[in-house]
Amino acid sequence: MNITSQEMPRTDYPAPDPARPYVYPGTQVLINLFDIRSMAVLNRVVNTVARLRGEQLQDDSIPGEFDLAHFCAVHRALFQDIFAWAGQIRTVDTEKQGLNFLPAADISVEFRRIHEELKDGSFLRGLGLATFASRLADYYYSIYAVHVFRDGNSRSLRHFCTALAAAAGYRLDFAAIDQPALTAACRQRYFNGDSGPLRACLRQISFPV
Repeated sequence: MNITSQEMPRTDYPAPDPARPYVYPGTQVLINLFDIRSMAVLNRVVNTVARLRGEQLQDDSIPGEFDLAHFCAVHRALFQDIFAWAGQIRTVDTEKQGLNFLPAADISVEFRRIHEELKDGSFLRGLGLATFASRLADYYYSIYAVHVFRDGNSRSLRHFCTALAAAAGYRLDFAAIDQPALTAACRQRYFNGDSGPLRACLRQISFPV
């Protein structure tokens, strides 16, 4: 894969709060290589740059073993132009709208467990469509709940699962479903233990190659 890093001017950032090392002091804005201090502007830049990097991944996916190192490589490819910590496991605990993600200290162990399950299951190869979509949904949620990175998890997860599906003989069309629907399905699984909506979402976008 040939994705070259952009030459970006480096800024001497103010020392971040040790408890909140990813954001500019006194703000919710993630420290970034563009030194953007507006949340709205940064979101637009992230969406544009990561989308372009994602298009490169569609043409030339990152090889790997579908383990944590592989997932980190995907995140690095998508966000290397924006965040200095692209591809690095988060160092702080995090939550979102009442959903507590896995503690940072447990990320490596839990992802290793997920990878071993995938490996034991032949990485979803040889499965019929319904079974494939159901099992993929379970792994999608498991990785979502780990939330490996401080930001950019959902986009990285979509690309990671697309590569996993391709290796198993399936194509995923995430454009056929709204991202909020996937997020809502994950929250349904977290708060109510109901995997049905997420499995339905993954079945809707899974197609044999």
